[in-house]
Amino acid sequence: MKLTKFIFGIVLLTVIISACETPLTNIPPSKLPQTESKLVVNSMISPQLPYINVVVTESIPLFSQTDATERRIDNATVRISDGVNEMVVPYDKENKLYSIPQSKFPIKESKTYYLSVSDKTRSVSAQCTVPGKKPVIKSYEFDTMLVDNPYMQDTVLTLRMSWQDIPGDTNYYKVDAGIDLEYAVGIKTDNNEIREKMLRDHFHFYWQGQEGRSEFISDKHLDGSIMNSLLGKFNYFNPTQLTMADNKNVTIYPKTKVLGVLLEVFNVDVNYYKYQRSIEIKSNSDSPLAEPAPLYSNVKAGLGCFSAYNAAQVKVSFPNK
Repeated sequence: MKLTKFIFGIVLLTVIISACETPLTNIPPSKLPQTESKLVVNSMISPQLPYINVVVTESIPLFSQTDATERRIDNATVRISDGVNEMVVPYDKENKLYSIPQSKFPIKESKTYYLSVSDKTRSVSAQCTVPGKKPVIKSYEFDTMLVDNPYMQDTVLTLRMSWQDIPGDTNYYKVDAGIDLEYAVGIKTDNNEIREKMLRDHFHFYWQGQEGRSEFISDKHLDGSIMNSLLGKFNYFNPTQLTMADNKNVTIYPKTKVLGVLLEVFNVDVNYYKYQRSIEIKSNSDSPLAEPAPLYSNVKAGLGCFSAYNAAQVKVSFPNK
């Protein structure tokens, strides 16, 4: 009896799954949605960013025959305007995007900016307003913790921040922290000896997917309150092993030293908040029975997001030991 129920359950599950899957080969092309490739434009501007960067690609329609390849579009005309002054943004072949230094076209608080992009056949436009105020970082706290993994214990530098919400407005926030790190690596020489080399790089704390909360925070129902970040984490480098010519392993310790951390709280505009939230919702919709989750876009006649932020920044220096 139990075996019969088990077999019946498998058959029923197979029928349900099969019912949810309709082979496209059974649908006449005339019945499928007829769509065309669109320009996809993504750009974020801020008074704190040294460059204005615009990435232009193209979409690939799901059901239509097209030559679109999602490649970077390098032959478009990109213009940015503040309603009075206008600048053509040239293409940067090395970085495969359109870019100009902000010194040539300053981005200012509370101003609205307009972006237009066109290639030989398509034209799109978008606009956004730079938030007029910066939040105030009230406090921050660093700590360390050990995290067990199958190989060894990781040492993790942690960070929490709090800031004063800007009262009287609907605000959307995102936190970030960049860490300047000095560390040693072991390099094998031609004589099969170990030479120590000191490096300096800039890394970022990790904030996503913690405590069931988004890294993007709204002040809805919290107007004027003290806002708190998630727990930011940065994994220190673990010791590594090099195998010598005699097959002996030599352990190299990275001698990690934190030189400084740049704390940032972004007051982002509603376009960026909605765009990123739609990405989160879409990425969490893994069930085949879930309804499609469209990505937010403020690009007219195209796809993507043109957005802005204004950031509070605090530079924290660590004493040399």
